[in-house]
Amino acid sequence: MDECSPSWRSSIFLNKRLPNSIFARRTRNSKSPKRKSKRIWCSRRAFSRVLRRSLWSGAAYETFYHPVHTIGGDFGLVSPLDEDHLNVLVCDVSGHGITSALVANRIYSETISHLNNGAPLDEMLRRLNHLVMQSIGSSLFFFTLSVARVDRSGRRMVFAGAGHPPAMIVQPREEPRLLESRSTVLGVLPDAVDAESALEVQLNAGERIVLYTDGITDVFDSQGKMLGVAGVRRFVYETAMLPLHEMKKAILDRVAQWREGPPADDISLILVEV
Repeated sequence: MDECSPSWRSSIFLNKRLPNSIFARRTRNSKSPKRKSKRIWCSRRAFSRVLRRSLWSGAAYETFYHPVHTIGGDFGLVSPLDEDHLNVLVCDVSGHGITSALVANRIYSETISHLNNGAPLDEMLRRLNHLVMQSIGSSLFFFTLSVARVDRSGRRMVFAGAGHPPAMIVQPREEPRLLESRSTVLGVLPDAVDAESALEVQLNAGERIVLYTDGITDVFDSQGKMLGVAGVRRFVYETAMLPLHEMKKAILDRVAQWREGPPADDISLILVEV
């Protein structure tokens, strides 16, 4: 079920002292609509193979993206800031298709710039909110995100969320911890970002961080019952003892079994083991 989609911004920017880099992104030609999502630097197999390698010594991660249309409004990244800090993010721009993807592309570019410069996460949220309100300026578009900066040296993580489903931290045989968003959706209100939007979380060896979009939570069974955060939390608990790539597949399989019919929204998922 691995996907290497032009809309999936799973970007690994490794410094020269770290091996294995891959950058998958969409390129566009405004004069040729048919080419808007054609170029991508990675094959599905190569992408999957690199993703399963360790980013740091003792850390590994898995990603998945599936758009409802050819391209979508979700993006995600796993990006080392330096040898001791790892940025992990998923973002969901409202809507589907090319228009949402164009907005997502602008937000993505700004996000990468802030993360690579080591901007505090709360400040990054404020700048992104201001960007969309002032530069894009459309009530038709808003976005949510979850972002984490993992500090390997101290086994801690700074987390910030804005209107997004809660991130999870799970240890095998333990109930997943939920990290709720402290800010509301971005791009709509000037004061969307909470004064204390970021929180610090301690991590234990072997714990896994789970970030995802509402294409996983907001699915309905044949009786019209929504899976919701509680259902995803149960799936994460049930699969936490599996190897990381098997855990990803097992979560997605359970979501698909719950869901009646094909996906109605873009699906993004990131798992990181520290």
